[in-house]
Amino acid sequence: MIEEEARPSARADLYGGAFWIALGAIITIASWRMDRLERLGVSFFTAPGLLPGILGVIILLCGLMLTLRAWPEAFNSNQRPALLFNRDTMHRVGVTLLLCLGFAIGLVGHGMPFWLAATLYLFAQITVLEYPERGRKALVRAAVIAPLAAGAIAFVFQTLFLVRLP
Repeated sequence: MIEEEARPSARADLYGGAFWIALGAIITIASWRMDRLERLGVSFFTAPGLLPGILGVIILLCGLMLTLRAWPEAFNSNQRPALLFNRDTMHRVGVTLLLCLGFAIGLVGHGMPFWLAATLYLFAQITVLEYPERGRKALVRAAVIAPLAAGAIAFVFQTLFLVRLP
């Protein structure tokens, strides 16, 4: 369990929620403005902007939930300062960025099946970020979640969105 002092303040959550709302709105609007390729007879479900639009709406809704959760406490006079970029957060962002780049550059597209590359990436991500707090339980969680999530992702993209994965 995260100690109360280690959690972001409600004000930081409010600012973060506003950021995610704005980003989600920008992604949603940009995807809506994309060419739907109707003149080529492309189905609505395979239009280029569909997936980014769905993700934009999800990001916007998550930002809205974060903002609404933080709203009652954010303007409390005894609220902690809004520390958005502390050392631990920046370390986690850096590790996540490195793992994402390793996945995109090192694993995908080099003859390894997508589901295996995704499983390795997810296992590493969960383990690296949760091991300091959960120890061996993080390994068990990663071993269960990674292959299930990778399989679900591959299934959804290949079957529902008809995307050929590397």
